[in-house]
Amino acid sequence: MKIKAVFGLIMGLQCGDSWAQQFSIPAEFVSEVKQAETTGVELFRVFANAKPITSPTELKAQSTAETAPIDRCDTPYRTVVLPPKKAQKSITVYIMGIPSLMAGIMGGRHFRVEVSPDGGSVLSVTPSTQTCLFTKPNAMPNGAKSVGALMTHILSAAPTEFQVFLSLYNKQPLYVGTKAGVWRIENGKVSYVSKPK
Repeated sequence: MKIKAVFGLIMGLQCGDSWAQQFSIPAEFVSEVKQAETTGVELFRVFANAKPITSPTELKAQSTAETAPIDRCDTPYRTVVLPPKKAQKSITVYIMGIPSLMAGIMGGRHFRVEVSPDGGSVLSVTPSTQTCLFTKPNAMPNGAKSVGALMTHILSAAPTEFQVFLSLYNKQPLYVGTKAGVWRIENGKVSYVSKPK
């Protein structure tokens, strides 16, 4: 993504939200975006309504995921097991960083860990970002109102479930810049607001 696109977004955020046009999501990303919305909303729902896991297989999957060799950031983490769907070939476990409120939004690293159906082995680990990424809250001038947080994302051209979760968890819109343009995430929905320059 070029610097010009990032600068335009920052200026737009400073001037208010009315700058952001909405374009149709490019056809090649529609399926990916829908999957990110569905999984991100489900991840937040399970995270927010934390209930003890009663399934022995899911408990085993949780334990297996927590021992996976992942490079965590220096912040507390919480493990979330998504209820398996029928015909699912693995159990999906998320290891989500939960920083203090003073640290701001933690864009990464969070992790998706796919565990075997018996809960005993790690099949894959997918990080949300390559590095630890914190977006600290900026001091706002008197009378000013934040319209959202901004982050860039280089691991995919469209936002992922991690960013959908972060917008819901932090209760604010999240603007995500990728090589495909700028995306806006709010209330579990992804929109496409700026084409690449």
